[in-house]
Amino acid sequence: MKKFLLTAIMLVGLSALSKAQQGRVGINTTTPAATLDVVANTTDNARPDALLVPRMTRAQLLAKDAAYIADQNGALAFVTTIDGTATPKTTNVTAVGFYYYDAPNSVWKAVGGNSTPNFQIQKGRLHSANAPIVWAADDYSVVTTGMGGTSQLLLPNATTLPLNSVRCVSSNGPGNVGWDSSAVPGPTRPINNLPSTITSGGSFCFIVVDQAGTNVWAMLSGR
Repeated sequence: MKKFLLTAIMLVGLSALSKAQQGRVGINTTTPAATLDVVANTTDNARPDALLVPRMTRAQLLAKDAAYIADQNGALAFVTTIDGTATPKTTNVTAVGFYYYDAPNSVWKAVGGNSTPNFQIQKGRLHSANAPIVWAADDYSVVTTGMGGTSQLLLPNATTLPLNSVRCVSSNGPGNVGWDSSAVPGPTRPINNLPSTITSGGSFCFIVVDQAGTNVWAMLSGR
C-alpha cells in the first residue's frame, strides 16, 4: 500500500513538473494552449465564467502611483468609482471602466468604450464680438449667431480633457469666426492650425488625441 501511494505521488509530481516546464497554466483544461488558458465551464449555468482584474476606485488607484513603473507596462485595472483628485498618471481616468498602464508615457489610458464623447447640443449661444467662446464642462456643440468677423474661437485646454473629447462649432452669423489671439496649437487650437476661419454657414468638429503622451486638439471634420 505504501509503495502504491509513493508511486502515485511521484507520478503526480512528475506531471506537475512537466506542466511547469511547458510554462503554461490551464484552468478547466489539462492541455493549456497559451501561457494562461482559461476554459469556460459551459455545463454549469449557475457558475459565472469570466476573468476578474483588480477593481478599485480612482482614489485607490492614484494612491498607488509610485508602484507603477516600467515593469507594470500593460497592467490592467477596472476603476469602479471616480473619486479623489486626478494625478498626472490618472489624468485620463474620468469614467468607470477598464484602464491599462502606459509605462513609456507614465499614464493610465482607457480601454475601449468608457471614453465615449457626451454631446449636449446648445443652439443660439450669443457671444460678444471680443470674447472667446466659453465652454461648459461636458462636450457639446455651439452654434454662433449674430457675430461679426472678430477672432474669438478658443478651445478648452486639451490637457485637462479625456481622450476622444469632441467640440463642434458652427457659424450661423453674418461674418466669419476666427481664432482668438491667445489660442495655442495643441492645447487650445488644432495642431494643424486648421481651419484658419469658420465662414458663415461653416461647421467644424475637433477631437482630443494623444501626441507623444500629451493630449492635443486635431480637426475631426469640417467644411
